[in-house]
Amino acid sequence: MNKKLIIFLISLLTFPLPTLAHDIMGKVGFYDGLSHPVLGLDHLLAMISVGIISAQIGGRAIWTVPSIFVILMTIGGLFGFLLIIQEFYFVEIGIIFSVILLGIGISIENKIPTKLIMIFVATFGLFHGIAHGLEVPAAANPILFVFGFIIGTTTLHLLGVVIGHVSIKNNISLILLRLTGVSFAVYGIYLLNQIF
Repeated sequence: MNKKLIIFLISLLTFPLPTLAHDIMGKVGFYDGLSHPVLGLDHLLAMISVGIISAQIGGRAIWTVPSIFVILMTIGGLFGFLLIIQEFYFVEIGIIFSVILLGIGISIENKIPTKLIMIFVATFGLFHGIAHGLEVPAAANPILFVFGFIIGTTTLHLLGVVIGHVSIKNNISLILLRLTGVSFAVYGIYLLNQIF
């Protein structure tokens, strides 16, 4: 096994727990919104997974699957903002399940009906949006914070589309992509185990 891959997998297991990744204090604006989906590993893996899965499906799904996620994430963000609660344990579980199930979706490639994928993606978008929305009241500029997390999420979806599109071109990269999906799911299971 490649040394870099081993180091990457070990770093996934030693990353902070998801509850530590959601600090709702001291947010300023655009940069904080932009950085949240990028700096929280659970969010990062889920966002890239959505893009990869949309590339695996192909056709219109390349833009409809990520668009559904972003739209429902924005709605979830509004819902999270209106909740204004400190405890969001159920949201963390939803986010972790998004990492697990999207990772499995990547690894089994096109074996799940597109409509079911869209339902999962919409549901996961809501959970991720609620997590972002809970942070909005702490932002000095809430509108810039919202634009930041929308742009950050969209950028990660596009990165996932590129990864998926490049990886489905030959058998070796396709195998690596499936192993990546499995590693995402394993990391999600690890996170789930940490909160129970």
